[in-house]
Amino acid sequence: MTISPEQLDAGVADGSEIMKQFVPASPFVALLGVQLEEITDGAATLLVPYRPDLTTVGTMMHGGLIAAAADIGVMVAAWAGRPVPDKLRGVTASLSINFIAPLIEDGLRVRAHRLSTGRKTSHVRCDMFSQTGDTLVASATGTYQVG
Repeated sequence: MTISPEQLDAGVADGSEIMKQFVPASPFVALLGVQLEEITDGAATLLVPYRPDLTTVGTMMHGGLIAAAADIGVMVAAWAGRPVPDKLRGVTASLSINFIAPLIEDGLRVRAHRLSTGRKTSHVRCDMFSQTGDTLVASATGTYQVG
């Protein structure tokens, strides 16, 4: 299943509502198993449960999965609480990530919060933690354009 802007209800209150529709409907997000746990004005918490098919060596979760989860976190926090634009579209303009510790046989908790908001562009910080131990795994910053 693919999702198009026409399938989203643009008449909702704000970007948080758009993300509540988009996250469970996006094929890529679903492929990774990303779940939206919480969304507030300018912030979001996501969860990626541990799956052996998302590992790289043994039980270590793949760095590409962590980077993709950061990208999704940046997107969700950028939309969170914003007015719905005339055109339902968005794009990550930049993403920088630092890997801090391996994620071994554990899910990933993504905590993203918007640092600044311009007319269309948001700057977001995203920290990724082990789900059960709350160990900092990676930290990212991203720039996202809405509309």
